[in-house]
Amino acid sequence: MACRNDASISSIQSGDLLRVTGTVVQPDDPTAPARLTVDALEVLEAALLPAIGNCG
Repeated sequence: MACRNDASISSIQSGDLLRVTGTVVQPDDPTAPARLTVDALEVLEAALLPAIGNCG
């Protein structure tokens, strides 16, 4: 079983590699901002992300 790293949104740093899945909706009014609904946020690579739990 692989070691799992869990991160909070506050620990994500510029340069981290993320996978974001969700939905982007453009309203009928072209001047209105698009709406983004995030279903999942996964940290794929973070150089300084500390491991949580026993990985040994």
